[in-house]
Amino acid sequence: MRIVSAAAMIVMAAPVAVHAQVPAVARLRTDLNRAVAAGEIPGATVVVMRGGKVLADVTTGWADIAKKRPLRRDAIFRLYSMSKPITSVAVMMLAEQGRLRLDDPVSKYLPELADVRVYVSGGVDDMVTRPVRRPMTIEDLLTHRSGITYHFAGTTPVHLYYRKYGVMRDTPVGRMPGDGPPARSLDELVARLGKAPLLHQPGETFAYSYSTTVLGAVVQRVSGERLDRYLRRTIFAPLGMKDTGFHISDRQLPRFTTLYGPGMVVVERPEASDYRDATRLLDGGGAIAGTADDYLRFARMLANGGTLNGRRLLDAQSVDAMFVPRTPMAGMGPQAMQFGYGFSIGDASSDASGVQPAGTASWSGSGNTYFFVDRRRKAVALLMTHVLGSSGTVRASVNRAAVELIGK
Repeated sequence: MRIVSAAAMIVMAAPVAVHAQVPAVARLRTDLNRAVAAGEIPGATVVVMRGGKVLADVTTGWADIAKKRPLRRDAIFRLYSMSKPITSVAVMMLAEQGRLRLDDPVSKYLPELADVRVYVSGGVDDMVTRPVRRPMTIEDLLTHRSGITYHFAGTTPVHLYYRKYGVMRDTPVGRMPGDGPPARSLDELVARLGKAPLLHQPGETFAYSYSTTVLGAVVQRVSGERLDRYLRRTIFAPLGMKDTGFHISDRQLPRFTTLYGPGMVVVERPEASDYRDATRLLDGGGAIAGTADDYLRFARMLANGGTLNGRRLLDAQSVDAMFVPRTPMAGMGPQAMQFGYGFSIGDASSDASGVQPAGTASWSGSGNTYFFVDRRRKAVALLMTHVLGSSGTVRASVNRAAVELIGK
């Protein structure tokens, strides 16, 4: 599906970019315009920074294609799994304060998970399970080695159990018509996870999962605050992330993007989004929304070793600990990348394939948002867009431009 025939109509959404005549920025803009015209993405904002200096700032395409509503530079995007680094930072902050330890059993804070068992054999209704060899820990959640999974991450009996019994939150991502009613609250989801079989033993292997969602529940129990309020008080407000949160207000609605799927089929309109529900499940693993500028503040804080504009959230040692390779990312594509505490760690293989530059820490979201942090160079790159499924070669274009602009 082609979105518009006139490239000029696409470019009109983009402001005059910083260093627009720099070859790498010009190529990036051309690549993004081509992706919009080809129906790979509806629109995008890309920003690259090093040491507080903006090297590229490009916005192009549409917030809503049918309405020909240009993508604003201050548009609000669904972060989906780019929520995970935020919640992981919140956990590390609590660890620094001595309010939890990474080797603590999760059941110390969530007794609902005290008696989890591991799948052995059988179908959804006649499963054979065994006890865990050791308790699931906070570190297991940070590294996705908990044994928990996602309902959409496979078709094993464990995944089918999640679907049948609604071990999920209400989201358009990965839902199927026959799925059971989703959990309506974080506590309800944790309770359902406590009854569900684990996919593997805690600590055994990486499996992408609701682990970070469970970390959000840990944050609530340890802090005594709702997750949205805790993140607002300790991360969003100190960093000036004024448009980031779990709920889209009436005031924010005009800046909230339409969500698309492959072929630019509308998946969710802003006014009908679950983000409009102020009572929705507070999923710290996949339910936050925000602007490019807000997420840049978060990413720059990490690039600076835990501080931004005189406000320190984490010690540099804690940030560096999050970026240490700790486990192979099984089942996450052809690259055998490593995962730290909430971040994938780029290596030569991911660099060569255009997935992620070597030496960086990164994550992305289901809506094809993506960012990376280069601690050594104090640099960040950010892609914000709003389409489920493949976004073609857009990420590779962003990485190529960012690496050239950031330099040695």
